[in-house]
Amino acid sequence: MIIDHLRLRRTCAIACVIASLTASSLASADNLSKEVCIDSHSRGQDARDQGKLSLARKLFLTCAQPSCPALVQGDCSRFADDLTRMQPTLSFAARDGSGGDLSNTSVFIDEILVATRLDDGRPHDVDPGKHSIRFVHAGKEQVVPVVVGTGEKGRTVSVTFGSPPSPTPGFMQAQAQAQAPAPERRTPTTTHAFGSKVLIGTGLALVVGGTALGVIGLLQVPSNCSVSSHECAAAPGDPAFRDAGSAIQLSNIGWMVSGIGVAAVVGGFTWYFKSGKTPREHELSASPWLTPSGAGIALSGRL
Repeated sequence: MIIDHLRLRRTCAIACVIASLTASSLASADNLSKEVCIDSHSRGQDARDQGKLSLARKLFLTCAQPSCPALVQGDCSRFADDLTRMQPTLSFAARDGSGGDLSNTSVFIDEILVATRLDDGRPHDVDPGKHSIRFVHAGKEQVVPVVVGTGEKGRTVSVTFGSPPSPTPGFMQAQAQAQAPAPERRTPTTTHAFGSKVLIGTGLALVVGGTALGVIGLLQVPSNCSVSSHECAAAPGDPAFRDAGSAIQLSNIGWMVSGIGVAAVVGGFTWYFKSGKTPREHELSASPWLTPSGAGIALSGRL
């Protein structure tokens, strides 16, 4: 019973202290003078125009108290809400070379200490513009310059103390082999007899030349002579008979040459395809590789 009585008295004493502190805080807020309210209202606008959003927001929160004149209080409350949306925030992280978090790290923004540990994860208010972020851990420092935009929320600025662990020689060798370019593989080419190509070319020339000669011969037949009936509408001994005979003879030679050319082309293509040979792949290709733990030559191909 005595212990319970002592606990009750202690609880009452703590409650009384908290109540008195709250009452004094409210009294100080309720007792703001008109001059203080107007001064905070004016200074807050100046700070906002200069880009000092953190300071301006604190000043507007001061003159947004109920004890300030209604007009000033309304302006300050609205300005404070606007700046809350515009206020950028930054979060900080520090890690070791293996990626582990280093919570016992201090952070300075423009040489002002803002955090002694990084285990709460909470964001910190900053003004828009350029800042210098200095991380301090175990006597080592790292400085990160940043440019923060208006309204930028929750941006994380992180640093790494120490180097990542060195890979093992086996890992480096495997990585080097994986990154080494694959040896170029040659595609076997099929060869054909050279004579078949000559025969095809000659045959095509004979076809073109013979056809042209045959057409020229037909064009030289006199107009009063018929090729199909082998007759001429002329008197016996007329030169038209001689001219028609020469033209028909020239045309026949041309068609004969063209036929020989067709036969040569067909024979050349037959020879070309039958003479094609594809050699088997038998060459070996070699490509050197070099790593910190060794070197060698990679062979590829087949016999």
